[in-house]
Amino acid sequence: MQRLQQKVLGKVKLLGLKDSLPTTTGKAAHVLFVPKTSSNESLRTALPFAVSEEVLNDFNGHAKETLLLYPKDGQRTLLVGLGDKIDEVSLRDATHEALVNLKGRGVRHAFLRAPHIDNMTEQRVAELMAQASVLSNYEFNRHLSAPEDPTVDEKLPLRDIFVQTPASDEDACRVAETLAVAEETLFARNLGNERSDVVTPAFVEAVAIESAKTLPNLRVTVLQDDELRAKGLNMMALVGQAGVCPPRLVLLEYDGNATAPADRIALVGKGITFDTGGLNLKPTGSMEDMHMDMCGSAAVLGAVRAAAKNGLRVNVIAALALAENAIGSKAAKPHTIVKSLKGLTVEVNNTDAEGRLVLADALTYVQQQFKPHTVIDVATLTGACVVALGEYSAGLFSNADDLATALEVAGKSTHERCWRLPIFAEHTAELKGFQSDSRSTGAGRYGGASTAAAFLQQFIEKDVKWAHLDIAGPAMYSAARSFFPKGATGFGVQVLHEYLKRTTVASA
Repeated sequence: MQRLQQKVLGKVKLLGLKDSLPTTTGKAAHVLFVPKTSSNESLRTALPFAVSEEVLNDFNGHAKETLLLYPKDGQRTLLVGLGDKIDEVSLRDATHEALVNLKGRGVRHAFLRAPHIDNMTEQRVAELMAQASVLSNYEFNRHLSAPEDPTVDEKLPLRDIFVQTPASDEDACRVAETLAVAEETLFARNLGNERSDVVTPAFVEAVAIESAKTLPNLRVTVLQDDELRAKGLNMMALVGQAGVCPPRLVLLEYDGNATAPADRIALVGKGITFDTGGLNLKPTGSMEDMHMDMCGSAAVLGAVRAAAKNGLRVNVIAALALAENAIGSKAAKPHTIVKSLKGLTVEVNNTDAEGRLVLADALTYVQQQFKPHTVIDVATLTGACVVALGEYSAGLFSNADDLATALEVAGKSTHERCWRLPIFAEHTAELKGFQSDSRSTGAGRYGGASTAAAFLQQFIEKDVKWAHLDIAGPAMYSAARSFFPKGATGFGVQVLHEYLKRTTVASA
């Protein structure tokens, strides 16, 4: 995984308010978070050092307002406004604002003083600030050269971020768990941002194998191309048959609950490491960022790695459906009829609707082999979902209200939001085939996210709870927004881990 490493891997640590500050080399800064003030006197009281009246007049504590100070007898200090309505989102945004400001000034070490917020526990404040610090400090910079001019500082992520908090040792353990999940989010970002000449199906397989070697209670098996066909995963094999790197199904088993080995949750990720659209070729402007079409698998891999790191008491099957959707003489032809692993024959109406094909066979295989009671698939599946929700939320489809609610709650807690969308009978009816059991796409251009979900639902067994997360919007941002960067965001790691953790607590 060295090939995914960035130039600087910044570390976030907790410090007690009475702990001595570590010695640092290079630029350092303190950060104070200040709520909106009604008077200069209240601001003066909130600051730990004396400032001039001009400073008090220039800073009001508005949300994300900043002011850098140079105290006479202290370290440079950045004031960051919290506004007058402080919630989890605004605290994350304020933390992000602080990190962006300091990175732009070449600061290498930051000391963030956790504010007291009436409606949040000290643990939650520390947790949110630590999470936002890790995510905000991220840059995909491994291909950038240093400035030729030695007098120009290279703008790199911070090396050390210390969150100063009165949180207890018990709280610190919870924050450490949050940091592990945030680090796996960066891992998923790196997988998504690295280009497809590096991140091939074989590369992801190698990363999964290395993960199983280094993390506890994790093992991996792989179905290669010839095994896919031999076992009947013909749709997955069809999608990847023109690729330079053959398709494969990577299966990671995390055994976190030995007392109930048959109690399993399956996570299935779409892993198209590059999507040309196949013979229904994508046009210029729609193909260039398709190295990120494997972000569903990146999220699933990151989530199961985080579960293993944090020792969650849950059994997880993580399936990565990996393929290149390429063009060439071996590429699947439109209207090919292929027999799925489940036995349904499917007419491939559009080769650019390939993700649902690899997912459907993977869903069937996981249910047949591992008998999970719950299955969640994650995929950058449809542009229609982005049209519906923008880049701000995943589309959530489910056959179980309690599962849908649990994912919505987990998404709200982690700010990886999931919005439930319907699968109507009419969506399913559109898939009825003429010369095959099923079409792969709906009859028209409308409701594409729902017809794609309806297609997947055909491959879910009767008594299995299932949810489908269409992350085509939030997995790959067209522009940076707060601590979500432009490009691959790692969306899915945190909501999946939070769901697994809450499932563990509920069953305890």
